[in-house]
Amino acid sequence: MKSIISVFCMFLSFSVAAQNIDGKFHLDKEYNLSSTGTVELNCSDAKVDITGSTRKTAHVKIDREVSTKGIVFGGHDEFSVDVTEQSGDLEIRERSNSVSIGMIGYHYEKYTITIEAPEGTSLKVKGDDGDYWIKNINGAISLQLDDADVDLAQCSGSKFLFRLDDGDITMDEGKGSLELTGDDSDVKIKNANFTFIDAKVDDGDLIIETSIADNGEYFIDAQDGLISFTITKGGGKFDIHHDDGRVITEGQFTTEEDSENRTKLMLASGTAKVDIRADDARVKLIKR
Repeated sequence: MKSIISVFCMFLSFSVAAQNIDGKFHLDKEYNLSSTGTVELNCSDAKVDITGSTRKTAHVKIDREVSTKGIVFGGHDEFSVDVTEQSGDLEIRERSNSVSIGMIGYHYEKYTITIEAPEGTSLKVKGDDGDYWIKNINGAISLQLDDADVDLAQCSGSKFLFRLDDGDITMDEGKGSLELTGDDSDVKIKNANFTFIDAKVDDGDLIIETSIADNGEYFIDAQDGLISFTITKGGGKFDIHHDDGRVITEGQFTTEEDSENRTKLMLASGTAKVDIRADDARVKLIKR
């Protein structure tokens, strides 16, 4: 009986000591960045807000607060951020190592990253979970993300590269080239003027509204979900390979071939090449 009481007292003492654990990290600083430099960001599970303006430097503000109430059985939480200025560019790299053997209680983390940069900045972002708001960034944008949602507004650059696993993207404009790979991803882009698209989506909806350029090339490959391709200007040849999917058109498309596994269409007044591969996906083509 004595040994049981001793163990219980030790447990009670430990639980009281571990009842409130708080971790904080704050950074608020200006950094040198060329007007056409690149910001490279590597982070995980953060709410990220990146805005471009006429400013001459980069302002980086990072706030992370962790609060745990309850019992944590072992483990540790190490967190830091390295910021490096190099040849007009800026690298922001999170370094974290969090290990928890077990917990009974409550864990809360608030992690935000706010970056203000010159509007000609390019972005290279790698991350896991999180939410991203990117506005008025006019350089090339490259995003390699896992389970993250992205909202791009007024980004008038001409090169976009997106690699996503389980996440969604919305854009209110776009031009130049778009390269996109997504798994369970919904993508919605409007008011675009792309001259090249290479998009591969597994299970998700791909909704794009764009003009198509003479001699432009557009490749779309989807397994399930919806492909909605709205042409605001231009024309050309549309070659659609499909399995169990179906093809719907709105506008002045001319059918050249309509078989069980292939549909070929023409849209006058242009020489663009549109190649679509759809397995079980539905395909909707609209000419406005």
